[in-house]
Amino acid sequence: MKSVSFIIPNYNAESTIDKTVTSILNQKYQGKFEIIAVDDKSTDKSVKVLSKFKKYKNFRLIKNEKNIGLANSLNKAIGLSKYNILAIVWCDFILIGEDWLNKMIEKFSSDNKIACVMSNLMLPKEVWKKYDFWNKVNTIEEYNRSVKGKVFGKLTLFDKNKIKEVGMYDSKTFRTAGEDTDLRLKLLKRNYKIVLEDTKIVHLHGFYKLSLLDRLFRKALPLAEASGVLFRKHFYLNSKYRNALVYSFIYLFALVPNFIQPLFLVILGLILFTHMFSVFKHVKDIKILLVPFYKLFKDLISLFGFWKGFITGKQEF
Repeated sequence: MKSVSFIIPNYNAESTIDKTVTSILNQKYQGKFEIIAVDDKSTDKSVKVLSKFKKYKNFRLIKNEKNIGLANSLNKAIGLSKYNILAIVWCDFILIGEDWLNKMIEKFSSDNKIACVMSNLMLPKEVWKKYDFWNKVNTIEEYNRSVKGKVFGKLTLFDKNKIKEVGMYDSKTFRTAGEDTDLRLKLLKRNYKIVLEDTKIVHLHGFYKLSLLDRLFRKALPLAEASGVLFRKHFYLNSKYRNALVYSFIYLFALVPNFIQPLFLVILGLILFTHMFSVFKHVKDIKILLVPFYKLFKDLISLFGFWKGFITGKQEF
């Protein structure tokens, strides 16, 4: 059986990291595997939680002396890993099923051109319903995909040699977001295969204890900035980036005085209230009336981040 190095980048995941590590330790896998958790100078109690796993011989905890960012932390852990197959698992993920790794390795071994195997990322109802109101609003799109059975493949199992060949994670360009999409695009440009296996990962969303402003400025803004960088670097146009371009056009004509402003104000209103009703299908709360205003503010922050990333070519927030 092939040997695997699990890598868990951790930052302030006190509420989820225990479940993440436990789901890995529960794997019924006959081959060797190690777990490397790299903590990026967390300010909560997640290091204390991780320390209890030191009793396992195949577990290592690496504590960064200062916060160096996600991409740098991943590269650091990869450099310290023993094995050629890497399973990179975020600190708010849970692997579903004790045979998750067996299935992923079987797919990985089916073709030597495979650089990465993806697993289905899910947000089940039993997890989503525990969130507070604003986290339900923030994760409504991911939740709707899960409800409809529309999977979202998350890069999980990697060939370390192929990652090194394309330059690892780009830590000079990406600090806290966008590094995984960038890596995927670099691998595809080398004509390596990225395939999806029918396995599942539950996304707990470890940020659900953040304040409303933190959700906007520590999550939405960096993600949007990374999108702008990726658009510039790879001219990559998925639905998220197309939306950024379309929304830029709509907001420009809706908020800047011009002769067709009334038309675009109507279009903008329809977008905001359509989003409100998509949330209302699942959440019955008087705060639903604030959702259009929240989306307006979030969109403006995201558009600022997108174009900042596009202009500067770096994801820094």
